[in-house]
Amino acid sequence: MDSFTDQDRKRKAEEEINNDIVSKKILLEENEKYGIKDEVLTKEEPVIEKEDKAVPKEESSVIKQNSPPPVDTLIPFDRLIVLHVEATCDENTTNPAAVQVTKENSEIIELAFVVLDAHNLKVLHKKQIYVKPERTTLTPFCTEVTGIQWSSLENAGTLKGAIDELDQYIQQNIEEEKKSFCFVTHGGWVLRIQLPRESRDKNIELPNYLAYCRMFDLKQEIQRWQVHHPEVSFRSTSLRDLCDLFKQERVRDQTVGLNACLTTINIIRYLTSFRHPDVFVHPIDTNADLRQFKKEESLVIHLAGLPYEVTQGELEAWFSSNGLRPTTMWMIQPGDHSKPSISGFVLFQTHMDAMRALSLNGRCLGDRPIEVCPSSSRVVDAAGNMLVSFPLQAKSRHLRPGDWNCSNCGFHNFASRRYCFKCNFENPSPSPQVGTYVPHSSPFTVGDWICANQSCSYHNYASRVQCKKCGAYKPGGNKIINTARNGQYTPHYGAPPPATGPPTSGPSGYGGYTGGRPHHHITFRPGDWYCPNPACGFQNFASRQSCFRCYTPNPNQPPQAPQHYWR
Repeated sequence: MDSFTDQDRKRKAEEEINNDIVSKKILLEENEKYGIKDEVLTKEEPVIEKEDKAVPKEESSVIKQNSPPPVDTLIPFDRLIVLHVEATCDENTTNPAAVQVTKENSEIIELAFVVLDAHNLKVLHKKQIYVKPERTTLTPFCTEVTGIQWSSLENAGTLKGAIDELDQYIQQNIEEEKKSFCFVTHGGWVLRIQLPRESRDKNIELPNYLAYCRMFDLKQEIQRWQVHHPEVSFRSTSLRDLCDLFKQERVRDQTVGLNACLTTINIIRYLTSFRHPDVFVHPIDTNADLRQFKKEESLVIHLAGLPYEVTQGELEAWFSSNGLRPTTMWMIQPGDHSKPSISGFVLFQTHMDAMRALSLNGRCLGDRPIEVCPSSSRVVDAAGNMLVSFPLQAKSRHLRPGDWNCSNCGFHNFASRRYCFKCNFENPSPSPQVGTYVPHSSPFTVGDWICANQSCSYHNYASRVQCKKCGAYKPGGNKIINTARNGQYTPHYGAPPPATGPPTSGPSGYGGYTGGRPHHHITFRPGDWYCPNPACGFQNFASRQSCFRCYTPNPNQPPQAPQHYWR
């Protein structure tokens, strides 16, 4: 009879982690702990099944170890909650401007979860909930890739109702019984981008364990497992390919959400059967990250999922449109050019600005949702030589159908943009579909507002400070309201104060921008300068050596002092 208790096994596993495999996984742990990563936290793209590819011969020795579920795992929790959601989506490769649902306004239409006993991985409970979309339509493309029909959603409940059902189960069956638990998702998109962003847009107050969750990301656990099995290579980390590689069953007889959850469980059982002391042992703890961020009053945030060719100017414009001004930005030098996204760090002048920047989590830059999360100067120190500046100019980009180059500044804009992302100049020949789509139903929820610009009148979500269509500010004063519970920080921001300093050379109040679009005002700070080019007059940050818009040199360039990001 084994004399070791559960606690003895887990304690021994922790000792093995510290003593046996540190050298093997140090880079992987730094990537997770410090946010130094370039994985896209986006929804797994649907794959149309075709022919199966054979598994390489050199992988067979590991794959043949099709072990049964372990009797006792090393997972340091009582319960695992495997979570999966499906959301509205759309795609139009021939005319991107006609896309009806973007990644920034997609809505959850199915929420499924399966609860496991973490010690033996037996299923204790499973639940599937359809959710009726409120502001977007169920497109034919979405039905094609998810299999979800409108008949299933027509009489479904709300997202809040689905979250309440999940919360009720957790309260009654886990927390009341004093059980510890952790979520498991296939990728970070669900809990780190989609759910926080959509809940913020709909004024849904998430339970603290969802707003700042503990989670295992199956994709990261796969990377940990591969450290012990370098002979195994992955075609991709899709559930389909993982099942093919590990010879595991893909569940197909349930709804799409439950199929994904139950298939994920089969992969979890396979990975934990090897009993590696660092696989499904160290979860991502976003609540601990936020507490540390607040405790040290950090000025640094981390960005993930950035477009591969993003420029410094595009990032500055993205933050400026939300009333924020970063002081320094670093890109983590990409080592794998095959990946579609990059990540980086941004330094702000104050901790409050860094806190405000966290509210941009899930917002899109171009057509990509960006993950914004807490970081610190220590992380930047640890990154060291991996950090470089973002490029000032983008390389030549492939124009997709409907994309356009601004006639005013030459910037490459996506087809869906009515105004230039760089200089706000209006598209002289927009596609008929741009800005004309109206969702099948768009009811008002508490806090929503109609743009006061008479030529716009766009319906905006409550969380928006500026009109999504024309950029005009939400009516109301500039104030910060703390509506948090359980330590959550939920900022609501009004417009920043009017700009001060030299008069602008254009009617818009934003560095001489023209084009008829209402613009926000940017506070003039010491060292900022206006472009001396009479045809430009753009207001530039103090750090710029040449004009962001026309590249005219700064006439009063001060001596360059070394930049420090520590406090």
